[in-house]
Amino acid sequence: MKSLINILCYGLGVMWLILGLVGVYDPNIFAKNDIVSLNVVIQSEAGASEIRALAGMFSFMGLGILLATHQPDTRRGWFSVFSLLMLGLAIGRSVGFLPYFEGLEEKRVIYAGIEYLMALIFFIKSKI
Repeated sequence: MKSLINILCYGLGVMWLILGLVGVYDPNIFAKNDIVSLNVVIQSEAGASEIRALAGMFSFMGLGILLATHQPDTRRGWFSVFSLLMLGLAIGRSVGFLPYFEGLEEKRVIYAGIEYLMALIFFIKSKI
């Protein structure tokens, strides 16, 4: 069980890191990505800067997940924070799609489910 959680944490950390670095490099790709699901058109340099800032946060979150997986003494604190961040993201997405809920197969519902699962994985990692 512990090795499965470690593998999942490594995978999620690498995913967030790569996604964030892509967004810092090219905010247009990041903004149109299905995983992030922003689906916005960047019309100014200020907009590109905001998307890069969000992508930078994603990349450092991924880096933090990878580092916390390697450091058992600080693991509990780091993964508690990551769990709360993912839970907040999932709750925010859930509140956002509730007025427009059309079924479980909708992308936003699936993404919220994945975010709840990530929060659960990080919570378990903080406890073991």
